[in-house]
Amino acid sequence: MSYFTHLECAESGERFPGDRPQLNPSLSGDILEARYDLARLRREIRKDDIHRGPSSLWRYAPMLPVTDPLNAISLGEGWTPLIELKMLGRALGCEQLFLKDEGRNPSGTFKDRGASVAVSRLRELGVGTVVLNSSGNAGAAWALYTARAAIRCVNLLPADVLPASLQQSVLAGAETLLLDGPWQAAGGMVSEAANAHGWFNCNTLKEPYRLEGKKTMGYEICEQLGWELPDVVIYPTGGALGAIAIFKAFAELKQLGWVDPARTPRLIVTQYEGCAPIVKAFEEGRERAEAWGEPHVLPGGLKSPAPPGDKAVLRILRATGGTAIAVSTQQALACVTELARAEGIFACPEAATVLAGLRTALARGEVKAMERIVLMNTGSGLKSIPNLGEPPRVMVGAGGDLAGAVARGKEK
Repeated sequence: MSYFTHLECAESGERFPGDRPQLNPSLSGDILEARYDLARLRREIRKDDIHRGPSSLWRYAPMLPVTDPLNAISLGEGWTPLIELKMLGRALGCEQLFLKDEGRNPSGTFKDRGASVAVSRLRELGVGTVVLNSSGNAGAAWALYTARAAIRCVNLLPADVLPASLQQSVLAGAETLLLDGPWQAAGGMVSEAANAHGWFNCNTLKEPYRLEGKKTMGYEICEQLGWELPDVVIYPTGGALGAIAIFKAFAELKQLGWVDPARTPRLIVTQYEGCAPIVKAFEEGRERAEAWGEPHVLPGGLKSPAPPGDKAVLRILRATGGTAIAVSTQQALACVTELARAEGIFACPEAATVLAGLRTALARGEVKAMERIVLMNTGSGLKSIPNLGEPPRVMVGAGGDLAGAVARGKEK
């Protein structure tokens, strides 16, 4: 069963019923969040009950807003591994360095968590059509999960969307359109279409349930660390919802008494230099991020010139003593290679920014070598093949000298 009680604006405290479709009413950056009867949950649910749950995010069903988890729209998302990076840890001098590998999710990214929970709840509430704009990965996830739920999905994607996400959206049957124009126009177009046709606007932070799916990353990190909080979480940030969700999970676990309430992890966010509105706002001491203008970044998840979660994530950064770091495209691509060669992990470039950001934070003294550090890999490199360039091809003829071909390959 779920202990979900109502919806509430995080800053104003304004309450809304949870038994009907509800959009975020705030225009000031306030976030509409699901609330739970955590006091009752604490009395009735134990950590051992969670251990016996399924190997998916639905092990946390009591802390999710879906009335009947047996009817959840699920493809096995969540419960991704938390991998200790031993080789990189030694190279960087870090004693406890981990990576949460969200590339193992069904569509290849962490977006499946939000899609699974939100689509499950919206189906319970009778929503028939959803519409959203996405740089690619969220659109792919929502297309797949709405297909499974028999809900109509309208996706607006950028013209440079990566082929994997485009194919997932189209093949799943979503009505998929590419925007011929500046990406900053996409959110307004979705809002207009939703208002005109009665579609439900599922853009980031427009509805409350995507956040609930993504917060399960925070639950899993703590459970996989033996119900302990890390010292540092480094997160690649576009719209900022993932980072906000993880820290919502930490707060809820503290209220449940399942983790040490006196400890607070620090948040570090990373962005590309070509689209870094959160970094700029943090460095300038602002409460809100200014719109970046035209982003100059690789296609993918960090293409968010006006992040909807700016206010909340900036507050978390300052409250936890964290920081925000911009890295170059070249640094990110180099870190994709480094993660693959040192640890066998094939990360997408936007997620590889966290390794580059860690190096910067270590050099600045913002992260200490003895701390427990969690890097978030938000997606598989398989989603980003066109961003990685053409690999070298070393040819050898049938019956040829294989050892010689290996030597020639090393010369290249």
